[in-house]
Amino acid sequence: MEFLLVEFDEDRALVIDDTPTAWRTNQIAWLNAGPHVVALAPPANFTPTKIDVDLINTSVANPAKIKFDKV
Repeated sequence: MEFLLVEFDEDRALVIDDTPTAWRTNQIAWLNAGPHVVALAPPANFTPTKIDVDLINTSVANPAKIKFDKV
């Protein structure tokens, strides 16, 4: 199990590998190891539109971090 923290200025659902999820921004999500494509649920007021991340060797104390910016 790997850990990911998606940072964004507001609470938003995550879309991982083109599938809507129950995971939320600014909370640690746990996912299978390997490559994933992460986006945010609508509205599309953020950049970039998607982020590719390869999860390996993460922990709850040290999750991988990615950030979307509000536009």
